[in-house]
Amino acid sequence: MISRKTHKRRDWGFTLIELLVVLSIQGILLAAVVTSVTGQITAYDLQEQLNGMQQTARAAMSLVIREARTAGYDPARSGSAGLSYHPARLSIVADHNGDGDVSDANERVVYFHDPGRLRLKRDTGGGGQPVAEDVQDFTVEYLDAAGNATTVAAEIRRVRITVTARTGKRDPRYPLNGGYRTHTLRSVVTPANLGL
Repeated sequence: MISRKTHKRRDWGFTLIELLVVLSIQGILLAAVVTSVTGQITAYDLQEQLNGMQQTARAAMSLVIREARTAGYDPARSGSAGLSYHPARLSIVADHNGDGDVSDANERVVYFHDPGRLRLKRDTGGGGQPVAEDVQDFTVEYLDAAGNATTVAAEIRRVRITVTARTGKRDPRYPLNGGYRTHTLRSVVTPANLGL
């Protein structure tokens, strides 16, 4: 017969060293997961910033081009419609309703850049209203029929427009432009009604 005293009771559990090894492994795994998630969040945020910047540039350029194409529309032949020269603004005049004057709503439109607030603004006579945020630069170059730069309003047949948008937040890993990424769009617009 086997006595019960010969069976030693064994205590089940972990030693302190085993617990430290497990905690160390968990810490390494947790650090790897946190680093991965942080990297993904940063990449997502950057991509969102880039998408917003590109959308801003496209929307601003689309709006300006659409209105610039109407410059010179003058069915009454009053001679008051067209593009007037200004080195920092795009002034568009079109007689949209054909009544012979250009004093009605949206017949005189001016686009200009507000560098202090990084905005592209549109003015129809009541003050400049922002149409795009985070616009770093907006330039206009007036061209004659041969494609040469001109400052004479009567010779303007085309306009070269440049819009540079930037991200809304700085990227500390981006060394250029103070940490702001930029996107530039250029377009040459030939209003169909100029020179007719």
